[in-house]
Amino acid sequence: MPTVSKNIFWSTLTSALQLYTGSVVFIVLAKLMDIEEFGILSFGFSLAALVAIASDFGFSLMIIKDYPQQETGERANYLGNSLMAKLLLSLGSSLIFFVYLFGFYKGDWLLVGGLYTLIAVAQSFVTYLQALLRIENRFHKYTETVAIYALAVTLCVLAYWRFKISLLQLVWALLACRMVQLVWAFFLNRKSLIGFSFDRHKIKALLISSWSFGLHMLLGIFYFMVDTQIISLYLGAEKVALYQSVFRIVLILLMFSDIVSSVLLPYLSFKFYKQEDISQHVSKIFLYLLIIGCSMFLAFTAFDTKILEMLYTREYLSASILVLPFSIVIILRTISALLGNILTISDKQTYRVLTVAVSLVVSLVLNLVFIPRYGILSAAWISVIVHLVLFGMYFYYSKKEIPSMKVFEASNMIIFFTTALIYIAIHVLTNGSYFVIGSGVVFWVVIVYFVMRRDENYTFFKQILGEKGVD
Repeated sequence: MPTVSKNIFWSTLTSALQLYTGSVVFIVLAKLMDIEEFGILSFGFSLAALVAIASDFGFSLMIIKDYPQQETGERANYLGNSLMAKLLLSLGSSLIFFVYLFGFYKGDWLLVGGLYTLIAVAQSFVTYLQALLRIENRFHKYTETVAIYALAVTLCVLAYWRFKISLLQLVWALLACRMVQLVWAFFLNRKSLIGFSFDRHKIKALLISSWSFGLHMLLGIFYFMVDTQIISLYLGAEKVALYQSVFRIVLILLMFSDIVSSVLLPYLSFKFYKQEDISQHVSKIFLYLLIIGCSMFLAFTAFDTKILEMLYTREYLSASILVLPFSIVIILRTISALLGNILTISDKQTYRVLTVAVSLVVSLVLNLVFIPRYGILSAAWISVIVHLVLFGMYFYYSKKEIPSMKVFEASNMIIFFTTALIYIAIHVLTNGSYFVIGSGVVFWVVIVYFVMRRDENYTFFKQILGEKGVD
């Protein structure tokens, strides 16, 4: 049986490969492609994120909860009928998105969107089967499915670079890559399906029970990704490319907070269900996440044009106006992750669904009103507003669960105002010289050291790292 340390190793490797296929590959393609073509490709990728969540509708989360509870002889039936239910969801969601594409797009936009819809459906099944591999403690096989896809995508990028294939040929090749991954995932799980028998009542029950899982994920991805679809409708491929060029970097930076969040959820859940007082844990962890978010904010804003020029081409430098609002989003999403986890472990998932539903409505209304008038900069600032709504509602509901939680205490305010002061010094009071940036780095390190030393913040941090979280 693989050990926890080995599983951590495989999970880390998997995350690195997913970062490569999800962001690094697209940054490379941005360097190789015309900005218009990259805009259409980015539109397809953004659409695929929506379709994949709609097609999965929480089944990849539900299997983690339900599968271990099944009797050994019933697991094949559960898995097989879940796949049938997912097939129905995939057909229904694909039809809806194809209607959307035929209604609003034509030419390469329509063809790329259609192909990416198929890619997303295949991706949703891959995600489900990968969840099964994790449940069965086969993390190395989970990594294997991701590695195969990464290798196939690398070959596609090399083919695009070497043979100058067209955009549509590239997307067809990406579809083939995802299908190879899907076939391999089915092959690895083939024994789990032995003994499956079709049961329409089971399928109906699974579809009904999936709503709370699916709705939260669906609303969550829509409020975060729908702006790109609206930009594609009103502003065209070049604006999509510029918007997505910064958004790709944001996704890379957010992986750090996602990793921390994935570790904190089971840790806090264990403390909560042991009926321990976690108010101090939450208050301290909030500070640590705020430091992480503000550090990424300062790094991204201080070197915005350098990062864009290094990762892309000079055509994308005009996207630097998006860095400030998106950097604020990084802070808000990083600290909101903790508050969302509190609602999950306290069995208040409905509050999370309500919060992301309100966030989606705000995002849709504001983006539809302001993007046609003010362009992609308004979309970025609307993301800030939406995440402020998200943070505010999460804070309100989590405060009801943990009244003694401290968010606006002195250490947090010191970090917040120091971040603002350093940003103003670099971008408002000076021309952002390397001397000023270097001085800002030194000042930031000193302040973080001071904050971590006060109120036993560092001691508590070491204590958290030393705890196992389970008996």
